[in-house]
Amino acid sequence: MAPVRFFCVVTMLFCAGSAAAEAPRRIVSMNLCADQMVLLLAEPGTVVSVSFLTADPAESPVSHMTDGLTLNHGEAEEVIALNPDLIVTGRFTTGAAKQLLRRLDYPVIEVDIPLTFTGVRESYLTLGARLGRAAHARTLMDTLDRRLAEIDAMTAQRSFGSVLILVANSFTVGRPSLVDEVLTRIGLSNVAVQLGVGDFGQVTLEAVLLAAPDTIVRMMYRPDAPSLASHTLAHPALQKFLGGQPMIPVPQAWVNCGGPYLADAAAAVLHEVAERSTAEAP
Repeated sequence: MAPVRFFCVVTMLFCAGSAAAEAPRRIVSMNLCADQMVLLLAEPGTVVSVSFLTADPAESPVSHMTDGLTLNHGEAEEVIALNPDLIVTGRFTTGAAKQLLRRLDYPVIEVDIPLTFTGVRESYLTLGARLGRAAHARTLMDTLDRRLAEIDAMTAQRSFGSVLILVANSFTVGRPSLVDEVLTRIGLSNVAVQLGVGDFGQVTLEAVLLAAPDTIVRMMYRPDAPSLASHTLAHPALQKFLGGQPMIPVPQAWVNCGGPYLADAAAAVLHEVAERSTAEAP
């Protein structure tokens, strides 16, 4: 009789006892954010495949780690051919593929995208334990905590005013979201929250101008690729409001998923707003 395989599905926590399971040696990940976690946590040489999006630097800050890996498109047939001993998916990974893989008794772990720094830490520590890399996961998260603590020390008792995130087609990021956590962490008030935007939503140009944020942060996504969607960010009225002060650029790949690169986003915005604040001081 063939050995019975197991699977467990999680949102923030895995099934009890899964951390004690034997560390996997052939890991397949099928989701952009799951890919990032797996590549940063797993023992080198144990990841055999990640999603094709992760090989794109515009989508992922760990694209350089995909060299030599098989890129999948979320199809069950692709995964089965790789003979994995662990499959990591996201909540929104193709449902039909996940269902088929489970019916075939493949071990499947589903991870969610946390919306808080606390959630990020919990997710990394839990997955790290399942991959047999608990100590490495703690080191990774301790480094993130230390960087965030340094940012806290720099922003203690300081406020840098209001801020609005803008993405192509005038989309913005409100609350709850990791982006909002980053902005709040560095002493900025997120205007999108005041405008009633949830984790992601669209705002009109008129609403932006009336809100008059002190700072606008632009999420950069393929800046060299022209598109009609990006034209909204070059509107003459918005440029006049900015008065020659450029938006603060942050690579969208840094904030697509929760992880260590959130500290890079926080540091980049903090550096820019602190410099501008110093320059404006009498």
